[in-house]
Amino acid sequence: MWLEQRLAAKRQKLWQADAPRPLGADRRLGCPGRLEGSALGLGSGSAAPRIRPARQRTAMGVLPLDGELVHRGRTAMPKTQLKRLVIEKFRALNNVEVEFGDYVTVVCGKNGTSKSSILGIAAQIFSFEKDYVQGGALSYRQVAGGTFKSKYSEHFRISDKFDVPGSMMVSIELLDGYTGKAATAKLELMSRGGSPRPVVRNNSTATGNSNTSRNFTHPVIHLSLRRLFPIADRDYKVIDFEYLGQHKQEFIGLTNELLNRNASLVTGTGGTISSAVAHGANYDQESVSAGEDNAGQIVLALMSFRKLKDEYAGYKGGLLLIDEADAGLFPTAQVNLLKILDRECRALDLQVVMTSHSPILIEHAFEQSQKFRRNYKTIYLSNTFGDVQVMQDWSWPQISADINTRTVAAPSGVSLPTPHIYFEDREAADFFAALVSRQPIKKFVKPMPDVTLGSSNYFHLIQKRVPEFSERSVICLDADQASKIAGKGFKTVCILPGDLPPDQLIFQHLWNLPAGDPFWRNELQFTRDVFTRSAAEVIREFAMDGSHGDVRAQLAAYTGAQVPREVFKRFYKDPDFASLVAAGSKAYNPWNHWVASNAEAVNDFLSRFKTSVHRVMRDGFAVDAAKLALLDVKLKKA
Repeated sequence: MWLEQRLAAKRQKLWQADAPRPLGADRRLGCPGRLEGSALGLGSGSAAPRIRPARQRTAMGVLPLDGELVHRGRTAMPKTQLKRLVIEKFRALNNVEVEFGDYVTVVCGKNGTSKSSILGIAAQIFSFEKDYVQGGALSYRQVAGGTFKSKYSEHFRISDKFDVPGSMMVSIELLDGYTGKAATAKLELMSRGGSPRPVVRNNSTATGNSNTSRNFTHPVIHLSLRRLFPIADRDYKVIDFEYLGQHKQEFIGLTNELLNRNASLVTGTGGTISSAVAHGANYDQESVSAGEDNAGQIVLALMSFRKLKDEYAGYKGGLLLIDEADAGLFPTAQVNLLKILDRECRALDLQVVMTSHSPILIEHAFEQSQKFRRNYKTIYLSNTFGDVQVMQDWSWPQISADINTRTVAAPSGVSLPTPHIYFEDREAADFFAALVSRQPIKKFVKPMPDVTLGSSNYFHLIQKRVPEFSERSVICLDADQASKIAGKGFKTVCILPGDLPPDQLIFQHLWNLPAGDPFWRNELQFTRDVFTRSAAEVIREFAMDGSHGDVRAQLAAYTGAQVPREVFKRFYKDPDFASLVAAGSKAYNPWNHWVASNAEAVNDFLSRFKTSVHRVMRDGFAVDAAKLALLDVKLKKA
């Protein structure tokens, strides 16, 4: 009822029913009482659209009371739009309300605030297999052959322990183009086929005896972080996509507009990921950068919606979801992306929902939201005040002040940027947090604990000279990667201390502590007995015995079927052990104990880390050498 009343009260804008145009054409929607030809993207010589008396009211009451838009002999058709999600509970989200813009919604926030989960929830609401109103099957395909549906396995990793039936409850409000009505439903985690998965329930558009546990019909393309899989590591082959071959200039033109390039050729690729890239005559698809590849996949998605609109007479818009939309794009390209999306949302009746950490992209979206409040939304997720909350339309200065990624003012009045610090996994991020605890340099860097890639991915991004990784951040890799970077000249890589990956290193450290060590006498009562229970699988699988263990030696002698890395990760994620690590600055955080016990190794790391940060500040951010004195570390007493 809320949605119907709101739409009726505001007399929603008229839907345009113009004939299809080439991708990139500007088609602005008209509004009641101002239906000039130019407002609909018509030239000065084009006939203005006609307004005629309405033949009947729709069930929604969203068309003008005095008429409906008729242009070129056709009545405008409604489109499907996601309006609001009320996430009653799902992981870190409790009683969180998200309102979407008609065109572009930018979701941002601290790491671990479930930004990507919102994209996954939005994707799971829809499928595009059947028109339940007309009863016909829908078998339309994207340019590269994929369907317009995102499987839940593509955006959710379901935890058998925590993601149990009943742990997700989401209320959905949308405008359904097929029925012409405001619609509601629930999304719940239910057991289907032996494992939990999200299921739409109480679909209000299902009438009579029809199944109410079904998705809404709407085409969706979800561009997840999987699209950033390193090109060099893909199963990679050239493919001639028919539609792309027929619309090469549209693809090239949009890519050039996005990247400020002069590409003249386009190549479609398949294998691990289906994509396409625009390039010049002096290089080909094998030589493009990660940013060019990301741009190609975004443009290909837009062209897929254009293809669908051309082929499907009942087209009612689409939903494009982009995780980390700014990945690999330089600042100007990020702004260009928003301009292109604005235009294509109008032309193709699209909604775009994206996540981003980019100050430039977020601030530009905020500026647009102040001018066009219905079309643009910036949604900031914050856990500063306890549970995750949504701060609708916060400006970038407000966001920056909350997450401390803005320029940091030093006491002397000098200001410095805050480069990002990346890791292979959460264990490494926990280790790093203890290493830099109470260090002066800490406030000038921004750890990214939830952005975790394998070492080979980082190596590839550096080799491809993606600026974020090759110039403007520090990548802290596990100790077992030291031999792989020797002589490679990876100047932004800093190896963590020790001689083992963090999860193995901390296990060995605790295993070698006797039961009488003061560490075991802590307020959580995490004793050595509790530790051995938490690490039972590790101890059993790798035959750990005695009071002093050598993990490296035991792994070298291991002949079992288990993957050692997975066994140690299960130990690290044990709830009792995790509560110990979550103690932060407390002395019984095992990482703090390791740091206090290994001054020499810690000092070596701090010195190398300081050098890495200085190099990034100097070469990546052009910081004057005189200001680098502020970026200091305090060495431990041996």
